Formats: sequence, structure tokens, C-alpha cells
Amino acid sequence: MNKRITKKKDRFIIFKRILLVIILLFFLKELIIYQPILNLFETQKVIAKIINEKNGMRRSHLTGDFVYSYSFEYKGKEYKNESDNQNFIVGQELIVEFNPTFPFINRIYKSRFTE
Repeated sequence: MNKRITKKKDRFIIFKRILLVIILLFFLKELIIYQPILNLFETQKVIAKIINEKNGMRRSHLTGDFVYSYSFEYKGKEYKNESDNQNFIVGQELIVEFNPTFPFINRIYKSRFTE
């Protein structure tokens, strides 16, 4: 009887640990997964355009602050991401770097054009 209870407790502990890892990966995916892929593996650069798609910032329901998204095309498919910069205006072009294997993993290329 005690062995059965111990097995159930062990399974529950393993389940909690796996669930915790999945939750951490979800919330920290940019830091744990996306940044290393862009820093360690081959990237390509492409010109993207700021589009009229607003993304609310932290506490935007109180302040009304937002940033625009940018979009670019790779192999006939459009990819979008937040610009994370309030200074961009719709129609402005910028350079984006992305991983060719996973183009949805992309970021604005830091250069003199984005400062």
C-alpha cells in the first residue's frame, strides 16, 4: 500500500517539475531560445517596413502607449514582429536580421539606422 502511495507522489512531483519547466520556457522563450539562435547561428538581413499594427505596451490601458509592428517577406511568406520602439512611424524602413531556418525568430538589426 505504501509503495503505491509513494509512486503516486513521485509521479506528481515529476509532473509538477515538467509543468514548471514548460511554463518557464513559455515566458522566457525570447531569452532562453530566440536570442541564442540569433547570436550563435547563421542570420540573414532583410529590409522590413513599419506597418500600421499597434501593440500595446506595459500599462497601455492606462497610458495609451503603443509601438508599431514591422513586417518583411521571406520565401513568399510574410513575417511580423513588434518594433519595441515608439519612435518609428508607419512606412519607415529598417533592417531586420532573422534565422533562415526559423524566420519567425527575428529582431531589429542594431545599426546606425535604428539609433
